[in-house]
Amino acid sequence: MATVMPVVKGESSGNYRVLLVEDEVLIRLSLADELRRAGFAVVEASNADEALSVLNATYDFAVVLTDIRMPGRIDGLDLAKWVRRHAPNTKVVITSANIEPGMDKEFDAAFSKPVWLPDVIAKLRQLLPRAEQASPGQL
Repeated sequence: MATVMPVVKGESSGNYRVLLVEDEVLIRLSLADELRRAGFAVVEASNADEALSVLNATYDFAVVLTDIRMPGRIDGLDLAKWVRRHAPNTKVVITSANIEPGMDKEFDAAFSKPVWLPDVIAKLRQLLPRAEQASPGQL
């Protein structure tokens, strides 16, 4: 199993790698733009199948931010559970119009759509260690 090894720069969001999984193109582009402006390195996937291909190539993501309902063989919940099993150091954040009670306990965070981007960014910063708090093996 690979360990997430983010690259930390200055006082931004540490340039942590985020895998953004969203089938709605405009939502994905908007989220990706805002996450990049906040200092995150973003890799985009249009569905969970595509995300699995990316993850099978490298587990080197600090966060997987995924929608739940998407076309393909698996949905975002199955993807999130796969990440939990295969990359347990990776944080999992769920976004959906249909958030169920308790999802924020099963995963690291859950947001109802439409998401308010400042809340998502604040939560990501809260979930990830700051440069001065990270152990040498994490940098």
